[in-house]
Amino acid sequence: MIINQVESEAAKEKVEDANMEQFENISSLKDDLETGEMKNQEERVTSQDEGITRTLQFFLFIACWGSTMMGMDLGLTGGASLYVIPDLHISSDHWSWISSGATWGSVLGSALATPISFVVGRRTVLLISSVTYIVGVVIATSTKTWGQLLAGRLIMGVGIGTEAMTIPIYISEVVPRSHRGGHLNIFNSLQALGTFLAWVVTAIFINVHPGSWRYILGSGFIGPAVQLVGLFFLPESPRYLMLKGKPEEARKCWRRFRRETPVSEQDYQDMCQRLQVELANRISFTQAMKEITTNPRIRATFIVGGVLSLSQQWNGATSVGYYMAILLSSLGLTDKTSDYVQMPIGFWSFCWTLPAYYWLDKYGRRKMLLISFPIFMIGELIAGSCIYVDNVHHRAAGFLIGMLIFYFGFQIGISPVAWVLNGEIYELHVRNYGMAWGAFLLLGSAASSTTSFSRQVSSLTLQGTFYFYVGVSLLFLIFHLIFLPETKGLLLEDVRELFNDGMLGLARRNLSNIRISLRFSTLSKSNES
Repeated sequence: MIINQVESEAAKEKVEDANMEQFENISSLKDDLETGEMKNQEERVTSQDEGITRTLQFFLFIACWGSTMMGMDLGLTGGASLYVIPDLHISSDHWSWISSGATWGSVLGSALATPISFVVGRRTVLLISSVTYIVGVVIATSTKTWGQLLAGRLIMGVGIGTEAMTIPIYISEVVPRSHRGGHLNIFNSLQALGTFLAWVVTAIFINVHPGSWRYILGSGFIGPAVQLVGLFFLPESPRYLMLKGKPEEARKCWRRFRRETPVSEQDYQDMCQRLQVELANRISFTQAMKEITTNPRIRATFIVGGVLSLSQQWNGATSVGYYMAILLSSLGLTDKTSDYVQMPIGFWSFCWTLPAYYWLDKYGRRKMLLISFPIFMIGELIAGSCIYVDNVHHRAAGFLIGMLIFYFGFQIGISPVAWVLNGEIYELHVRNYGMAWGAFLLLGSAASSTTSFSRQVSSLTLQGTFYFYVGVSLLFLIFHLIFLPETKGLLLEDVRELFNDGMLGLARRNLSNIRISLRFSTLSKSNES
């Protein structure tokens, strides 16, 4: 019995020891799980860290500030026009060349940007563009003849064109993947901001006498001067250094833009892989031209991208902007009032560039473009029709309302879509040619429409010119309705498949979707009734 009692107590102690050991194991496992969960949480936080440095933030500020150059030029030239024309006794034909001089120069600058950046690098091209623009400003503001003013404007335009082609490329090569798509709309948005700032500057200097227009044009040096100084503190593009066979320097420059994190490292490896693919697929100019003209898929991308670029400018957006102060003055407003009125127009236009960052991805490129056309066409019809009104104040108010509607429609659709789609649709081995093609047609259309604007008005009258732009835009709208694809949410490889059957394939798909939408709409209405 004593033995049984001893055995019972021993067994009891064993059970208690086992329970205690099990409890300790459970506690240890719980601690391990909590520690592991904390480590996983820390890893998740680290894995989401994109490694953005102060250098990258400073670079984006400098690049964005430089993007305002084209808009500043439009606003400052338009604001100074009411004072420089009588001061230098410039005819309307000569002024049409002066107002479009910067856009003609930008066509040349955009063509030169790619080969020059391949030789000297992105950063150096931006340094050259800043210096070029400043030199043009100095020549333009010190002029005593219209010819010297035109020369200054052309030189300024070369700086604008090289800037417009280089900034998006430079940004896309260093920013995180999550931000990479935003650069496609950045130039359009900040161009509108530059126009607004220029009209603010104009309103400040119009009361300075004599030579108010020289102060207005001269203030254009501020943007490139800030950019010029800032660029000396920034590294070269790592991708360019890799292209030149300098991997160690590329790695050092990358570390200045991005800290060492998993996301940053993945972006760096992606950049190296894309560069290898591009080098493997590189073709000569002759081979590219053969591909573009004989391959229906690639030819379709160049047709769609080219028409997009043309339609962004042949609605009067740039030409009317350069002549805005003159147009308002011709309606009966005083010169000062004409310059003051431009400020709310510029601010309104800039505000409507911001939703495009969100709407293009939520609703789609095609849908936003098709919505924008009727809106800005209605605005132009209102602006043109109000010219028939006798009362000066009612005429100016109607014209202002029409232009506000126009810029609302323009900025939410065709303006950003032309930049975005031209950055998405071209295949890798012809992408550089495609981007240059789109920029050449867009800037060339801006130049030609501005140059011919005074002749359009003399031949068609002002209201007739607005109706002419509406008619041309209607033709472009029909083209986009039939041929423009939707690229929202697609990988670049999927975008390529949209063009597999060429222009006819695009037309068949879009017309089929239109018929299905109309049938669904008809059925919905019949069910409701």
